[in-house]
Amino acid sequence: MEPEFLGQWQGKDQMKRRISVFLNGMPEFENLFPVAARLQARGRVEPVCYTPLEATWREPRLRQLIRQSGLSVTVRPNRMFKAFPGHYLARADANLTMLDPLLDNGPNRPRSKEILARKIPSILVQHGVIQRHIAVRVDMDDVDYWSDRLLVFESLMDTNVLSGATQQKLRVVGFIKPVLFPPHPPRAALPDHDKAILLCHSFRWEGRYQDADVDRFFELVKAYAARHPRHLLIVRGHRGKVRKNYRSQTRDLAQFPNIVVSHAYKGPLKGMSMTDVLGLSDFCISSASSAVLDSIYMGKPTAVYENDHPVFRDLPEIVDMESMERFIAEPDMASMANMATHYGIVEHNIDRACAEIESCLLGA
Repeated sequence: MEPEFLGQWQGKDQMKRRISVFLNGMPEFENLFPVAARLQARGRVEPVCYTPLEATWREPRLRQLIRQSGLSVTVRPNRMFKAFPGHYLARADANLTMLDPLLDNGPNRPRSKEILARKIPSILVQHGVIQRHIAVRVDMDDVDYWSDRLLVFESLMDTNVLSGATQQKLRVVGFIKPVLFPPHPPRAALPDHDKAILLCHSFRWEGRYQDADVDRFFELVKAYAARHPRHLLIVRGHRGKVRKNYRSQTRDLAQFPNIVVSHAYKGPLKGMSMTDVLGLSDFCISSASSAVLDSIYMGKPTAVYENDHPVFRDLPEIVDMESMERFIAEPDMASMANMATHYGIVEHNIDRACAEIESCLLGA
C-alpha cells in the first residue's frame, strides 16, 4: 500500500529524498546513527544529521565515529536546535525519531510541535524492548501515533496498547542497536576479583516498582557480596544515573569492598557506557530492560532479575541467593542463543529498517 504522505511528492522530480536525524545524545547515537549511516551507504535516501556540541563533549569518541561514518553532521550548541527547530527541520522531507511527536513531553517538545504544525512526515524507531506505549501499556489504551511508520523489534504482545490505525503502521525489523565503540578500560583500577557480575536495574519507572522491590534487590546484592568476597559486583542504574528512590540504598553499598557502582558522573566507572561496563563483566543480571539484549548481543551470560515481561520468560530468572548462585555456576547459554535468534542479526535488521524507510519515502 502506498504511504499516506507519498502523494505530496507526486509530480516532483525524482531527486533524492532527505530525512532529518537529530542525534540528541547517546540513546539516539546508539539507535538512529547506525540506521542513518546505512541509509547513506545505500544511497537512496539522504540523512540530514544534527547533533548538539555538548554530546561530543560528554562522549569524545563520537567525534571519530562521525568522521568515519561518511555522514554530514551539523554540530551546534543545543540551544540553537531548541530555539530554531523549524530552520533545521526544513532541510529534509521527513524526520527519523525515537519519540513520536504526539507523545513528546520532554525537552525537545518544541521540535515535535513544529513537526505537527508543519505536518512533517515522521518515521519512528523503537529504542527500548520495554518501551512505553509500544511494548507495554502505561496509562491508556489505543494510543495514536503521528508517525507514518513504526519500526519495531517484534510483533505486539499486548494489542490494546496501540490504536487499530497505528497498528497498521507497524513494521517488524528486529533489534537494531550495534556496539558503537570497543569497550574502554575504567579510569581507576578495580578491586582484584575472580569474576565480575554486572547487576543492572531500571527502578526509575514510577508505578512499575515499589519501595519493597528496590529494597529486595539491594539486599540480595549485599548478601551475595558478603558471601562471595572474590566476586566483583558492578551495580548500574539506567544510563548510570542514581535517582532519589534508590539513592540511599546505593550509598549503603560503599561498605562492601567488592561492590562498585557504575555512575555516569563520578567514581572509577565515571562516563562509561553500557558497552564499556559489559566489557568488564563476565556475567550480567538485569531487570527486564534493553540491557538484557545489550548483554546477549555482546555474548555475556545473561539472566533477568524478577522478570516481569513475557519476552524474557525463557531466560534464567534471579529471585534469590540460590537462583543467583546457580546461574553463576551454570549459565544457560542456549536460552541466550534463542533470544538472539528471536530478535535477529543486527546488521540484517538495520538493512531491513532502511528498506522500510526507503519504501515509505520513495514508494518503492
